[in-house]
Amino acid sequence: MLNLEDLPVFFFCVHLQLQSASVHFIAAKHTTPFEGYVADINFRMVPYHFFSSCHVSAMSVSESWFAIRDHGRNYCNLYNLLEGSGLTESRGYKEVTSDFLCTQRSSANCTLY
Repeated sequence: MLNLEDLPVFFFCVHLQLQSASVHFIAAKHTTPFEGYVADINFRMVPYHFFSSCHVSAMSVSESWFAIRDHGRNYCNLYNLLEGSGLTESRGYKEVTSDFLCTQRSSANCTLY
C-alpha cells in the first residue's frame, strides 16, 4: 500500500504548472496528485533593504467551491513549495499566518498534498 508520507516533496511539485512570471509576480496552478483538485497559486515579491531581502505574499485558492475540510490544502500548496525549495531554512525566513487568514492551517497535514 502506498504511504504518502514516504513520497518525496518533489512528487507533489510535478503537479504544478507555471501560468506566468515576472520580476514581482508568479502565477501557477497546482493539481492534487490523486483527486485532481486544482488551485490557483499567486506569489508577490517585494524587495527591501536595498534588494538584499524580499518580502513574499502568497495565496492559494481552490477552484472548487466545495473544498472544505481538506486538511489545509491551500496552506500546504504554499508551504510545500517553500519547504521543498529550502526557503524555510533560509536566514530571516518568517511565516506570518493564522487560521483566520488561512483556514485549517493549524490542522494542516502537508504530507497529503
